[in-house]
Amino acid sequence: MREQTVGPRLPLARILAGSAVALILAPALAVVFRAFTAGDSWSQLDPDRLLKLLSTTLLLAGLAGSIALLVGGTGAWLVTRRRFAGRSLAIGLLLSPLGVPPYLVAQYWVEVSGPTGPLQPWLGGLFFGHVGAAALVIGLCTSPLFFGILRAALSRLDRRYEEAASTLGAGPLRRLRKVILPLLWPALAAGFSLVALYACSDFGAVSALGVPTFTREIFFELELNFDRNKATAATSVLSCMLLLVAAPFFLIDRWGRGAARFGGGEPTQDRPLSPLGQCGVWGLVALVVAPTSGLVLARTLMLMQPGRARLWTKAFEALWTTLLWAGTAATLAVLMATCIAWVARRRRSAWLVPLGSIGFVLPGPVIALGALLLVTAVAWSRAHLYGTAAVLIGAWVVRSLPEALQAVDSGLEQVPERLEEAARMLGRGPIGAVREITLPLLKQSLAVGWVFVFAAAMRELPAAMLLKPLGTRTLSHELWAYAQDSHYADMAPSALLLLLATAPATTLILLRAGRHS
Repeated sequence: MREQTVGPRLPLARILAGSAVALILAPALAVVFRAFTAGDSWSQLDPDRLLKLLSTTLLLAGLAGSIALLVGGTGAWLVTRRRFAGRSLAIGLLLSPLGVPPYLVAQYWVEVSGPTGPLQPWLGGLFFGHVGAAALVIGLCTSPLFFGILRAALSRLDRRYEEAASTLGAGPLRRLRKVILPLLWPALAAGFSLVALYACSDFGAVSALGVPTFTREIFFELELNFDRNKATAATSVLSCMLLLVAAPFFLIDRWGRGAARFGGGEPTQDRPLSPLGQCGVWGLVALVVAPTSGLVLARTLMLMQPGRARLWTKAFEALWTTLLWAGTAATLAVLMATCIAWVARRRRSAWLVPLGSIGFVLPGPVIALGALLLVTAVAWSRAHLYGTAAVLIGAWVVRSLPEALQAVDSGLEQVPERLEEAARMLGRGPIGAVREITLPLLKQSLAVGWVFVFAAAMRELPAAMLLKPLGTRTLSHELWAYAQDSHYADMAPSALLLLLATAPATTLILLRAGRHS
């Protein structure tokens, strides 16, 4: 009976969703294929070099995940389980590092701790070349990801389990160990893995701080090796190894998100926080904000100099270019995410969502390498697409689609399928039912996904550097070029414009956090 109500299965939607997923998988498959046809490139790899890259990348991922777990987990517990004045402000500040890219934070730390920096007497040489420094920067900048996942899990946790354990005589520590942590384990695993994935794929922060990782080596091999065929073979091999390192984190992340089911017991009153506890909360906020978003904003304003019309002109040119390309990438990503999420939920094809989220595993240089391999493999695309903005926009879509997919899929979960069925019974066709019923109810989720992808594309660095058309620059590339030459004052206009351009995403996050606090 239900099949008769629903009517045709919209095979076109399945085809479009499958094509979108194929497009997302194409760069990774191209890199893997190139690696296994690379001939003797595997045998030419230095085992000592590979061991160093592997150990450094895994150490970076583990340390960054642990820092995010400690900081984000503590913050999520306090703002969810304790009541204190200014709780909404604390939530917003703990989320604020999402508005700044880690590579900008790392560049400013190099600047303030360098030979002419104000903190050189105390931090001279401490931040450059140390994996711990890179883990600290990445862990603090990505702690809002862990904070958001764990806060959502804690808010949905059925407290009747704790009340039952308390009735049976379990103390606070025993309740935490026996009841709360087992229930939160999927969310903890998902948050840790998401941060570890980011650390594995990061290029800007590790390069600014001089830490050798797979992503950094892949980029510099592509950028500096004049033998393009040899460079693509070697980087394909390194990329395959990086994918093997990142794959377990991706699988754990997907398992954690799928297993996170916490029920919905009766709400209970949060306990008030003591004055000493409030000091600890604001100390934690300062620990997160001061070295990240606070440092970037304060240092950018301090480095601003009057005049400098030429720098502002270049910064605005890069801004308009980046706005156009990032807006196009965000629109395409939201359209693809909507198609994938709708088919996954309405046509019982849940496997499409994890495949569409594979971009979390792919660092920018790997996506850029895969795009170059695909474009140069076909004569038509080599003649018409190579060196154009279309390749860069496609790479941004692949990298950022998971963010749009997460927003759209979570929104679609709240739209019952029976609403579309009711519209079909009233005479609407399949497309009409989706257009008139589903899309209006998804407006907020679509807007959130668009803004998130837009902000991610505005900040993206390695793919922009490798794939941008000759003669053009993005804001991230403009920042990187000045920082590489240690012209930190010259990069202030571009840094300020980048912060202003990504402010809507941060503001949206803060507003949503305030409504749910």
